[in-house]
Amino acid sequence: DLRSFVNKIVVYILHVFFIFKDLKHSNLTGSTNVCVNTESWGKAITAIAGTLIVLGNFLVVVVLMRLPARRFRPLHWFIVQLAVADFFVGLIVLWIGTFSSLFLDTVSLMSGIATYGVLAAATSTSTLGVLFIAVDRHFYILRHRRYKQIMTRLRVGTAIVVACVVPATFFVVVPAFGWNCIQSCDCRLYNIDQNRRYCFGSHCSQMMTPFRGETVLGGGICLLLLLVVSVSVYVKIFVQVRFLTKTTGRQRNRRNSEMQMIKTMLIVLSGFVFTTGPLAILCVVSYFHNVRELHNTMRILVVISTINSILNPIFYFWRIPDLNSNLRIMIRDSLIFCCPSCFADDNGVLRGRKKLSSVKLKTSSNPRRQNVRQSESSLSLQFKMPDREITRSRDNN
Repeated sequence: DLRSFVNKIVVYILHVFFIFKDLKHSNLTGSTNVCVNTESWGKAITAIAGTLIVLGNFLVVVVLMRLPARRFRPLHWFIVQLAVADFFVGLIVLWIGTFSSLFLDTVSLMSGIATYGVLAAATSTSTLGVLFIAVDRHFYILRHRRYKQIMTRLRVGTAIVVACVVPATFFVVVPAFGWNCIQSCDCRLYNIDQNRRYCFGSHCSQMMTPFRGETVLGGGICLLLLLVVSVSVYVKIFVQVRFLTKTTGRQRNRRNSEMQMIKTMLIVLSGFVFTTGPLAILCVVSYFHNVRELHNTMRILVVISTINSILNPIFYFWRIPDLNSNLRIMIRDSLIFCCPSCFADDNGVLRGRKKLSSVKLKTSSNPRRQNVRQSESSLSLQFKMPDREITRSRDNN
């Protein structure tokens, strides 16, 4: 049937990548490293939440890539990093909460390391994106004259690569290559009673089996530190910009736009603090209170943490003018492409295209005229003799 066919395809793909190598024996429920799949977190809730996360963050990436800024803007790069990380969070939530329970009756312990490791790595990368945006705004507002020298393409690209590689190495690669508790676990006990301890040893985490307790503790501490540093940076920027009174004209307009951006990122950061913060605290608590009952609490907090990934794209399109206007342009172009006749007048000409073309022609011709005028004015100023020099020449004569 269709279910067994899809099951075989999934098992084969995962077996090729060596991480889920034990899934080929998924029919052997008596194996010590193959457990019954009970990781469903509510199919309807996870399906809706995961779909909204994937679609919303995919739309953010498409808008920024389809209509990029004319100049290099590190802020857009960091938003793309954050959106891609949230995109993977949505995929993992869909897989664990919905699709794995539909297509897989049993899962291996190595598959748990892969899925939960990718989820933890994506969450850490997303939190690092918030921190990078805070640092970017700090240099842009408080070190505006040296901003372009500090936030170069090389530094921004290096920071994004490090933010993706380090969490993936810590949560996925290192546990997959031996830093785990698979040898200390027995899935035969789990298959009888899911609430029973089946990984033995003080080094094993009962909340996130088969991870080691040190891995869970390190992840929780890192998340808390990133949130605290991000909050501190934004509070410092907000206080200095809010009470900066010596601004007039252009500086006041820039300050107002930056205040709007700071408020937007404070809203996003607040979402991280109230949704991801409890999960980070639970990771730290689980190291000192290592009981199996915390696993169900972790499931609930993981689902709560996905709310932040749903709201982030909404805040971006609502509060950032560039993203809002680019989204409208992309939606308009998509509608025109799907139904050209709906936007055409009686003569078959698309509405708004004539005005747009005329505006483009005017803007393209204006720089030439401005250059000519500037050259003429510079020549006139160059050959024009000041009045004082004229009077001096007359007196000498």
